[in-house]
Amino acid sequence: MPAAPPVREAAGPRAPPASVDAKRFWGPLTEGLSVPRDLDLGDRTRALHQFKVYPTAHSQMVSMVRDALPEQEAGLLVGSRQWPLLAARVQGSA
Repeated sequence: MPAAPPVREAAGPRAPPASVDAKRFWGPLTEGLSVPRDLDLGDRTRALHQFKVYPTAHSQMVSMVRDALPEQEAGLLVGSRQWPLLAARVQGSA
């Protein structure tokens, strides 16, 4: 599967510009991931779907985090705006 072009590169003359989230989080956390140009981390369900992190896998990841971290820290991590990126990274390493 060919990797998506980096978000900062133009995908084509008529391609929509990359979203603010796609630009903001481009870097080590997204290395090797296909970051959608229209990524909106404010819509968690859509972002998880864009990264192909489906509900069953997502529930398992959340359970693992809650088992490994104290309740407050687990909540902060899973509730963070960047969580869909981390979930995609974790899924890709499995």
